[in-house]
Amino acid sequence: MEHFSVKTFKQQLAMKKISLAFQGIFSQDVLALIGKSLRNTPESRVIAKRLFAIVIEMAQNIHHYSAEKQYSEKDGRDIGVGIVAIAEDDHHYIITSGNCIVKTEVPPLIERANYINGLSPEKLKEFYREQRKAPQRVGKPGANLGFIDMVRKSGNPIEINIKEYDETRSFFILSVRVNKELQN
Repeated sequence: MEHFSVKTFKQQLAMKKISLAFQGIFSQDVLALIGKSLRNTPESRVIAKRLFAIVIEMAQNIHHYSAEKQYSEKDGRDIGVGIVAIAEDDHHYIITSGNCIVKTEVPPLIERANYINGLSPEKLKEFYREQRKAPQRVGKPGANLGFIDMVRKSGNPIEINIKEYDETRSFFILSVRVNKELQN
């Protein structure tokens, strides 16, 4: 039987400069701990708030849309399961999430991400206002603002990567870069 090596895992985290990684269901308690951890972001309080806001958006996406669910005693219902990690390079923090989604959800996600990434800052702001006024989508939670918020808060495009998972599901990977230096 092959054993999981905590030492190897720690070395991989250090090599990739991963400061935070969580897998499971995202409860309020978990998000509070992540928020507390991000307050120690060395660059600035503003960047820490942006990072936390993006983590919240990603956690909400996992919570609502993951095709893999786990029962939460605290909530009394099934909640989406996924992973969120924060890494860094010399100039950015990179927040990445991953979760299973139903394959039929892939084309609309890619289309929406491409559309949002193609908007100028002014058009993005205008689209955000339109979406806020739009009626709730039938059978879909949330206001459909997650991708827009992530681009607005990060100042960078979102990156989507889709991996084959099984016959009916794909693994959806979402990454956002946040500049360590504040842009005007």
